[in-house]
Amino acid sequence: MAIQDYTKAQKLAEKQYRQAVSRGEYPYLPVLEDILRQSETEGTLPIGQFEIPVSMIAGTVNSERTSAFASNFMPLLNYETEFGSKWSALYDSVSEIGVNEPITVYEYMQRFYVVEGNKRVSVSKYNGAVSISAKVTRLIPKPTDSDEYKVYTEFLEFYKISGMYEIQMSQVGAFPRLLRAVPTTGTVDEPAVWDDSLRRNVRFLYAVFENYYLSKNGHRFPITTGDAFLHFLEIYGYSSLHGLSSIELHRMIDRVWAEFRVLADKNPSSHILNPTEDSKKVALTKILALTGNSVLRIAFLYPKDPQSSGWSYNHEIGRRYLADTFGSEIETKAYICPEEKAEETISQAIADGCKLIFTTSPVYHAVSMRAAVAHPEIILLNCSVNTSYKQLRTYYLRIYEAKFITGVIAGSMTENERIGYIADYPILGTPAAVSAFALGVKLVNPRAMVYLDWSTLENHDPDAYFRSKQIDLISDRDISAPVSDDTYFGLYGIYGDVQFQLAAPVWNWGSLYVDLVRSVLIGAWKNDSNRNETQALNYYWGMSSGAIDVACSSRLPSGTQKLVRLIREQMTKRAFEPFSGIVYGQDGKCRIEANQSLTADEIIRMDWLPDNVVGRLPEVSELQEQYRAFAKWHSFKRPEETT
Repeated sequence: MAIQDYTKAQKLAEKQYRQAVSRGEYPYLPVLEDILRQSETEGTLPIGQFEIPVSMIAGTVNSERTSAFASNFMPLLNYETEFGSKWSALYDSVSEIGVNEPITVYEYMQRFYVVEGNKRVSVSKYNGAVSISAKVTRLIPKPTDSDEYKVYTEFLEFYKISGMYEIQMSQVGAFPRLLRAVPTTGTVDEPAVWDDSLRRNVRFLYAVFENYYLSKNGHRFPITTGDAFLHFLEIYGYSSLHGLSSIELHRMIDRVWAEFRVLADKNPSSHILNPTEDSKKVALTKILALTGNSVLRIAFLYPKDPQSSGWSYNHEIGRRYLADTFGSEIETKAYICPEEKAEETISQAIADGCKLIFTTSPVYHAVSMRAAVAHPEIILLNCSVNTSYKQLRTYYLRIYEAKFITGVIAGSMTENERIGYIADYPILGTPAAVSAFALGVKLVNPRAMVYLDWSTLENHDPDAYFRSKQIDLISDRDISAPVSDDTYFGLYGIYGDVQFQLAAPVWNWGSLYVDLVRSVLIGAWKNDSNRNETQALNYYWGMSSGAIDVACSSRLPSGTQKLVRLIREQMTKRAFEPFSGIVYGQDGKCRIEANQSLTADEIIRMDWLPDNVVGRLPEVSELQEQYRAFAKWHSFKRPEETT
């Protein structure tokens, strides 16, 4: 039997060899000595004897035996050679008693390279072994600024907690996200070491996922299986996957296969900046015919009571505007629920007959995705700029346009050229709002500086900071709740004990909701998807659609009012962009060149501030505890920078 199996293994080697040559790749085993000629190490660290994944054995340490194997570790030499005889004898021995001696390997950058035991690896791979016992010594790479090194250092921390080697990632921040995705008894910042039971469960999940993902040609995507697995885990949540059979897991993978295409796309997101013109011409009766109901039921989820939350209150105004516009032909219902009750509430809304559901806060993003996958018959949109998934559309407003105009007002009104700005969360879109305000200030007053502070920092009072800087002109949160006595919102001035409003951004959610109800329930919704087959979609509307405006005080000087009207008019026509060159950052680098304008995605994912801003973007760890999880999930920073 040995000669037959050797012949089969040799054919596998020859096939691999031919394919490698045709692709212009090295056809033999990768040699660690050659790799290290291009990279320095800082020493070695023996880490013991344990089972290592056979799939992660990448090559051999030296070139002495490399030409005897193809790059898949299958044998290339003829059976009649001494090598062929030894391989066959080893195959017979392993078939009878298994591999009875550990191999010796170096681990370098999460790959294993064989010092001694190449043929044992070859036979094990041929037999389909999952793991093999090995004595492992780690080669410690020299620190670099490369993403590859950053991913590896994150893996080392992941391994300390999980004890798992087989999951590989290509993106910085993926391993910390994986630790957060698997619940333990630890905290968000310090997860507990996995016990044997948890490790077995995750290993089973990953093994099932890997086998099925590769069987569906997932290896053709330019991402690792680990990247796709993390995406899968974040979509469904570990608790909903734990305990499922392989068949059930296969079905769940099938449901979200389009998401892996999005993940693999070089430009994974697309922003629709204005309502589809055709959708405005469609009669309501045609829209209702498409829903299959005489009355279209629409649900709105609010994280807080609109009477006490300015954010929810503005969405509630939008809901009422939508209901008034369509009259008795639709029914809208508001549900108030915290994030942890959102899944239950969405299920209740569906049971109540709602076919279109707006989840009006970024805190609902993850649960909205799970609901969208579980209920493909429902149209569900989440209010955020997080464009992670194709099966969940998101929507938001270009608030930075209004911020730019309030910055213009602040720059023209300041007397001491010091202007305060209070931000809340260091998340996607926040740097853009701060920067747009600062650029508006700079347009009319190049000497004025914007002092940035944060309302969510731990043990910190922005008001005290501004008083110490003698700042009496402040841009605060955009909106206030109806029952709140607090008037500190928008742009206001403080002179002694007198505080007066100058301007405030206006969020016209009603305008957006009316347009979306038309566009998502007719062909425009499907056409958007067809034009962006491998992209996640975000409806990102501003002044040009009437969804954003600025309310100005009549106390503003007439010249300032004229300037505001001019800029508003140009923005409405899309003839003026706040983020257009030349713009320098705090670090002195030119961030926007002359004749250049940032794209919507570049604006949303900004992680820098203009050079007229005094202050910084804080780390998530500096926030009050109750805000950290939300800020981590929606951070504009690379995930490793939020840990």
